[in-house]
Amino acid sequence: MAAQVQLVAAALVTLLLATGEVTASEATVSLKDNGYEGVLVAISPSKTISDASEVLFKATQKRAFFRDVKILLPKSWTKTPYDAVALNENFDESDIRVDAPKGVYGNQPYTEQPGGCGDPGLYMHLTPEYLVNDKEADVWGPRSKTLVHEWAKLRWGVFDEFGYPNDEMYPLFYATQNIVEGNVETIVHPNYCANEVLSGKLRDITGSECSYVDDLPDKNCRFIPDEDQVAVSSLMSLYYIANVEEFCGESKRHNLRAPTKQNNKCDHRSVWAVIETHSDFKGNNNPPTSTSSPTKFTVLRQEAAKFALVLDYSYSMRDYDRIKKLQTTARRWILHEVADGSSVGIIKFGGTANVEAPLTMIEGEESRKMLADIIDTKLRKATSIGAGLSRAMNDMLNGEKNAVILLITDGEENTYPYIRDIQAQLVASGIRVVTIAFGETADQQLESIAQQTDGKTYTVFDSDSGSQLLDAFLGALTYQPGDTLADTRVKIHEYPYAGTEKQLRMEFPVDASVGRDMLFQLRTSAVKHTVSAPYLIRPDGTLVETATFDSLIESWTIKVPLAEAGIWTWIADLSGDENYYIQVDITAKARNPDSLPIITRAWASSGPSGVDATVSPVIVYAEVKQGSNPVVGATVRAYISHTSTPDEAIELDLLDNGQGADSQAGDGTYSRYLTQYPFTGRYIVRAQAWNNGSAFINSGFTVNRAPQRRHARSVPAKPLEMQTYCCGSKVPFNAETAESAGEFSRYVAAGSIQVTKIPETGDVLPPSRVTDLQVGGVYQANLTLTWTATGDDLDYGIVSAYEIRFSSNDSDIVDLDAENTTLLTFEDSKQKPELFINAGETVNVTLYLEDFEVGKLYYLVLRAADDVGKLSSFSNVATVFIPNEPTAEPTAEGLATWMIIAIAIAALVVVIAVIACVAASRSRRKGARVPSENPDW
Repeated sequence: MAAQVQLVAAALVTLLLATGEVTASEATVSLKDNGYEGVLVAISPSKTISDASEVLFKATQKRAFFRDVKILLPKSWTKTPYDAVALNENFDESDIRVDAPKGVYGNQPYTEQPGGCGDPGLYMHLTPEYLVNDKEADVWGPRSKTLVHEWAKLRWGVFDEFGYPNDEMYPLFYATQNIVEGNVETIVHPNYCANEVLSGKLRDITGSECSYVDDLPDKNCRFIPDEDQVAVSSLMSLYYIANVEEFCGESKRHNLRAPTKQNNKCDHRSVWAVIETHSDFKGNNNPPTSTSSPTKFTVLRQEAAKFALVLDYSYSMRDYDRIKKLQTTARRWILHEVADGSSVGIIKFGGTANVEAPLTMIEGEESRKMLADIIDTKLRKATSIGAGLSRAMNDMLNGEKNAVILLITDGEENTYPYIRDIQAQLVASGIRVVTIAFGETADQQLESIAQQTDGKTYTVFDSDSGSQLLDAFLGALTYQPGDTLADTRVKIHEYPYAGTEKQLRMEFPVDASVGRDMLFQLRTSAVKHTVSAPYLIRPDGTLVETATFDSLIESWTIKVPLAEAGIWTWIADLSGDENYYIQVDITAKARNPDSLPIITRAWASSGPSGVDATVSPVIVYAEVKQGSNPVVGATVRAYISHTSTPDEAIELDLLDNGQGADSQAGDGTYSRYLTQYPFTGRYIVRAQAWNNGSAFINSGFTVNRAPQRRHARSVPAKPLEMQTYCCGSKVPFNAETAESAGEFSRYVAAGSIQVTKIPETGDVLPPSRVTDLQVGGVYQANLTLTWTATGDDLDYGIVSAYEIRFSSNDSDIVDLDAENTTLLTFEDSKQKPELFINAGETVNVTLYLEDFEVGKLYYLVLRAADDVGKLSSFSNVATVFIPNEPTAEPTAEGLATWMIIAIAIAALVVVIAVIACVAASRSRRKGARVPSENPDW
């Protein structure tokens, strides 16, 4: 029994691998002399990783393997043996995670990929059950191959090369046509990529033969490949087949016609073609080597965070009342936000730096108050940021694990040592640096030092009343151990106000996922501005009149041990003097310590040298989830402000629709391109998420998901109880069975970014690509197409024209041979107003069948143009079969007549329908077939 517990414990840990700029962790993992180093995982290392290393070595043509792997244990696992204490690894920024099953995925391994082709994933997710239960692992294929399959997504930004059940964009089957002896023959293909045709059978999930609709197998049909195959690729396709050990590439006959996610996201480029452009291999980096070396494993245990507050006390901090804002926010952070068990030390710097408080463990109110009292407002001459960083690195955090420097400054250094003088040593130390810059003139090195140490960077407007500074302090708390996540505070309400109102009455929601230790704080710029103590009104109408004034942070505070879910109200009586302001912030923890709250996390794409928006426009992301379950249908808005115009925020509604900047619909990650750039320089990015009445928590499937093998040597006679592989173009969601998210709101800071170059005056951004072109239906005189509207500038605005190309030869479409395609152009918004609508809305268009020949399969693509003629890339390929006798389009009158006739001759209709179905089924089986030889790929 003890051995079994130990095995489970070895699996219930955090796996960390490299990704890229989104999580700033690619610097942690490096490929040196063909061996990946710095890989941190949490699997029992005896076999899985070692086997995966050999699979990776062969798949990359002897150019990469796993040399150095570290296993991270949670801080709370005090009885599990380990080799060393983790330096700076933590759960919240992990790239591969062993965690509880995610509802929509169950025990299926998956990689979170919010970016596009070539963009690294966020993290890989594996479950304990998958790692320790061989039966569960058998469902998804060998663990070693599965790990390499997901590593390719995580590290190199490639995608699956197979279809998904009930996915219109990435179907399980697709069709092509050949002309044989003058007759058109439809050929049905299972959706995969392989260098040879795979042998296998088609079976309905009931175990019987498949049924067909328009020459294609229906949604219940599955392709069951044989285990013995000649094909050796692709690991991004049916990787569980024994012989499959390589990626599809030019030499492995990439199937660029298959409607796979890889073809759609990467413009029909092969997996290996994308991998070769990654910095791991580009320019002949890490050329083939003769052998790989054995994988080295080290077990680490995470420790509580050690925070060194490095505070700027130079005279420039008196401008705009910066030092006063710093004092009150830092005190609040110490008194209320830092978790028990963490350690905090304080360093103040001007021209020199002094340690005011050594690292002190937070153990109750006394230790918190002692540290908070040290933060005063006495300033000093000169500014040496380097001196403050040096004291933190050499005197306070030297040799400490999970060490974080929280640097707060206006960034105007004028005395040696400077940041540049100690930067290299600081980067080498393993200490993370979180920088908070006041104002627009702060040194740009602040972003650089944060990024190079895998830290974060924030900017605070001088006009800020305290909310931005608090958000930045809260952002540093993500470096606490992951097993404290349920005790992490989330901001559920904020409200700044400066005006003449004498009473403010504001409502705020407390949702069912939070409420424990709710903390209401009203900070005021003058004590006399609040003429009486504020109070709360519970959802049932009773009052909470327990406000106390905390002179340390100049705030009114109300603590509620457990706030019931519902709409609360706060009321504050003010002096009415517009020269004063208040700032209200309300935070809470998870309602139950054993569950997780709805959490919003936001970030913006950036790089170590800033953003060149003329090449790669900024993408703003916000993830809204409860644990690992996505919150869908939320309203998510980003606010992007330049430091020179703090009161003129660009409002950007983020979308989770799988279009434009968004990679997958319904995954809980909302995103949008930033297309407006007033100036170069620093931008502050914040986000808010709330329920506008349509938000649900997608906790997954309610049907039986009992493990069954995804492949079998023989075709079963009983129903196929195969797992539903998730997820293609969208995450499955059923509003009827999903849990309402309730009325909630969340506020979060995404940090700041540096934009080094912006587009010149004029329209320079093209529309983004349409990725969900679909055929709505074929009727007597026409067919309908539908897609999500793209924008004039990427995914913003309204396009000026669409052009549609189609052909009965798929080569014409894949190769974009304009001479052999039929072109239809729509560019008059007055004649076709339904086509020219805001980005993100659904477009429907009707095409006349006179442009098509009956009995043929057609392939269609489209692209958009803006008002200056800039064109988007071509969309995904949609297919439609034009039957010899298209059905009549139903109308309201026709439907009513049909109902009357149906009542009179119901019995006859049933008989005719049965005979017709049998005949049609036999006819289709003769006309459609699965190819027995490789198509012309």
